Amino acid sequence: MLIRAGVTLVELLVGLALGGILVAAAGSSMLRQQRGARWVEGMTGAELQLRPVLRALPDELTLLDASAGDIGAGQASDSTLQLRSVVASSLTCDTATAAAITLLPETSAVAPLGGEMRNPSAGDSVWLYGGDSLGWRGATVVSSSRVTTGCVVPSLASGPAYRLTLDAPAAVGGATPVRVTRWERWVVYRASDGRWYVGVRDWSATTARFLAPQPVAGPFLRTLPTGERTGFRYFDASDALLVPDGTNERSIARIRVTTLSTAAPGAPGTPLSGVRRDSADAVLSRRGAP
Repeated sequence: MLIRAGVTLVELLVGLALGGILVAAAGSSMLRQQRGARWVEGMTGAELQLRPVLRALPDELTLLDASAGDIGAGQASDSTLQLRSVVASSLTCDTATAAAITLLPETSAVAPLGGEMRNPSAGDSVWLYGGDSLGWRGATVVSSSRVTTGCVVPSLASGPAYRLTLDAPAAVGGATPVRVTRWERWVVYRASDGRWYVGVRDWSATTARFLAPQPVAGPFLRTLPTGERTGFRYFDASDALLVPDGTNERSIARIRVTTLSTAAPGAPGTPLSGVRRDSADAVLSRRGAP
């Protein structure tokens, strides 16, 4: 008797059906994995973009005192924040009678005050505290150099320090509080690629103008149909919303930085539109500085 190897039509149909089920299951699993990977990638990208703005800028803002003019009059809006950034905060080393001061050596336990020290340079502003009766007096840095010095006042400290030549005689005693500041402008701007970024424009003493913005983070969504925007909001000491108009910047007590970015749809905590909203507040100091 002749026996033929093969399958019946019913067996073939059953096999095809089972194969289709397996392929569909595998495809569904792969699709879920791809969606999960895209969601993780989207959320990670959003976090990486937000961190520089929501951490670095509020930390810098807490060093400011709007009541002392650390925010530029007429230069605060939802897309621009011009501030007097602290370059150095320290004490003078010994008594200065000429148009120069030496900051306390960095090896001293009390320098720099507040833990803030960058490289002072020509064009920066220097603020010297003359006591409650005189307050803070301002001068401009003409040149900056590094010296090795020993201080008789206030701490017998010695070591490398900054010596600043000013545009006017300092005439201050040793251990006088001093702050060195520099204008910088934070902006929400549209780059050449058509997308929106948060960046910083540094002040150039050479050209007497702000340089082109350098991106800090982005891209972000600038405006939503609801009116929400990436940018800055301001509040006074009573926590009421304040709209800067060129005359009331000294009343700013708190600044909120808000960013809007694209997140994968369905991400936890985000609406179906896939928009991620983040914000951070910075409360400004009230030290009565310049």
